[in-house]
Amino acid sequence: MTRLWFTAPAGAWEEALPLGTGRLGAMCFGGLDTELVQLNDDRLWTGSPMPPPSGDPELVARARSHVLAGAPAAAEEALRQMQGPDTAKYLPLANVMLVGGPAQAEFYRRELDLRTGVYSVSYRTGAAEVRREAVCHSGLHVLALRVTGVRTGLLVRSSLPGEHFTSSGRVVGVRGRVPDGMAWAVVVAVDGDTVYVATETGYRGPGTAPDDDPAECSRLALARVEQARGLGWETFREQAVEAHRTLFDRVSLQLGPVPDLPTDQRLARPDRALPALLFQYGRYLLITSSRPGTLPANLQGVWNPHTDPPWRGNYTLNVNLQMNYWPAEVTALPECHEPLLEFVAELSGFGAATAKALYGAPGWVAHHNSDPWCLTTPVGNGGGDPAWANWPMAAAWLCRHLWEHYAFTGDVDWLRGHAWPVLRGAAEFCLHWLVLRDGVVTTAPSTSPENHYLAGGRAVAVGVGSTMDLALTADLFATLLEAAEVLGVRDDLVDRVREVELPPPPVGSHGRLLEWADDVPEAEPDHRHLSHLFGLYPGDQIDRVLTPELAEAAERALVARGDAGTGWSLAWKAALWARLGDGDRAHALLSMLLTDATAGGPGAYRNLLCAHPPFQIDGNFGATAAIAEMLLQSHTGELRLLPALPAAWPTGVVRGLRARGGVVVDLWWDNGLLQAVALRGLGGAKTVVVTYAARTADVKVSRDFDLMLDGSLVPIVC
Repeated sequence: MTRLWFTAPAGAWEEALPLGTGRLGAMCFGGLDTELVQLNDDRLWTGSPMPPPSGDPELVARARSHVLAGAPAAAEEALRQMQGPDTAKYLPLANVMLVGGPAQAEFYRRELDLRTGVYSVSYRTGAAEVRREAVCHSGLHVLALRVTGVRTGLLVRSSLPGEHFTSSGRVVGVRGRVPDGMAWAVVVAVDGDTVYVATETGYRGPGTAPDDDPAECSRLALARVEQARGLGWETFREQAVEAHRTLFDRVSLQLGPVPDLPTDQRLARPDRALPALLFQYGRYLLITSSRPGTLPANLQGVWNPHTDPPWRGNYTLNVNLQMNYWPAEVTALPECHEPLLEFVAELSGFGAATAKALYGAPGWVAHHNSDPWCLTTPVGNGGGDPAWANWPMAAAWLCRHLWEHYAFTGDVDWLRGHAWPVLRGAAEFCLHWLVLRDGVVTTAPSTSPENHYLAGGRAVAVGVGSTMDLALTADLFATLLEAAEVLGVRDDLVDRVREVELPPPPVGSHGRLLEWADDVPEAEPDHRHLSHLFGLYPGDQIDRVLTPELAEAAERALVARGDAGTGWSLAWKAALWARLGDGDRAHALLSMLLTDATAGGPGAYRNLLCAHPPFQIDGNFGATAAIAEMLLQSHTGELRLLPALPAAWPTGVVRGLRARGGVVVDLWWDNGLLQAVALRGLGGAKTVVVTYAARTADVKVSRDFDLMLDGSLVPIVC
């Protein structure tokens, strides 16, 4: 059963239930006398396009000189002078309220069906059976809310400066301007027992000044509302559900019987099937916060009630934005990956100007934070900690998503026309960024995102050759060379990349993978970031079979870091343990994530949204990716079946997971042993290597039929 349900209205935002189209976001509270629907539009941000960056590459040279001379504090001061303004803020739009319902009710149920994308509330008051249903139409970016069994009034309010307006007796709205920024509008139309809601903003792209005419926004929103109203409730609902299920139904997961209990009670006493709900919830959230033509999901997905949101609700590029999209390909949602892939292409153009102005470098660069205006410069205005502000490796990490999309889909035309220019530009910058220290290729100045080490008794961030810097560079260079091979490209850049000899990941005297090139004492040994383990996951440079010594060093580093962490950190750790083949340890991390965070700690809120705390959606997406990694791995070019199955999941069925190479995988296991597997190719017939329990088979895959494995595995049809 893929439902979240409750027996009481939401008492707080962290108990409300999310709907969305990728552009339109709605949190539904399910009250009795008032149904509150809090609205967002993914394009409503402060700010406007940034002017071309200006800077002095001499600052980087000065910082490099200081850090190579053993003066990290002086290097940090030079880097702070490179910092510019912070990102824009992601804003809430408005609240729509249906008022006038009863104050008391019986048999109350509030539910979100993840499979259909339909939110519902039902209860009895006296002799009346009251029911509300809401659903979002991803084609129109319109929400429809139908009420039967009770008469209600309608209110539309916004915490932003604006004005109410009426277009006709049945169409009302509110519109305004973000101070010194874009226009926005919400239009609500009532047609019998159904309310239709559309939003609009003046955002016109990262390099275009936003429209500041609220009347134009309301006109555009009204046109979509009228189109939705013309469909009528039944057709609107049918189209919305069909579009949602087309994506959602590609993957199913069963881990055991689902208790007939409200979600908050299941969270209080977790059952065996609860991780399956968390897995599908992550897929649901990606479908509803990231669709073709929308902006990428930000730190809050598309749902934010705050005019001053945590961390500005921006795109944090040192893990968080990337984590949002870890499950996209493996859980069969490549369309939902598209907003990030398009954003990276846009970002590369702005990052080229930043690379030239700040570094005197070719190619493109991006730093810790960005926004829909494609900010690529270091933020902080001179007061930011270089540990996060002056990290210049975001382009290399984002390029992994371009390659992953190709690896899963095999779309050579997309690789050539879309990804290749972006990969080249990132590689050009990284080549320029490398330096020699004692004859070894490295980076300087270098940081490991948001972490510090001790030097001279004080915590500092800037050093030489952080493990993440070099892991990201190695990953990018390997990707470029593979892409060049696929595309038949041979040029000077490819030749130069091939000639670079990067050092192996450093291992300290304690046997742990180091975070910096030098074995320095850590300021926070249990820090939430795991940057030095990128090569294990989501990268593929460290593997328990292919590089066992490095895998052991990574495991020791992971043990030393400890299990405690914020929500997204728990999800990353679960994925790392899955890559290491330790399903029980991965399950333990997921169990920590499935802890009620209402009291203020990390875990999940009662609506299962991840707590950083406060709410931050990347933990939901990271958990979904980690669960997929426990069941199927394909990062080495072979298909590993049930590589990290925990004892807590003795029986289960998963259908529709995707592997690199364009293979769809169904698995059934019982008593902890694989009972059946079905493989389907998305393209033409091919041969893949399949591994289960250290046994390997070459298997031919066809798009026309499910194929049983031979006797080296278990030949039972799933």
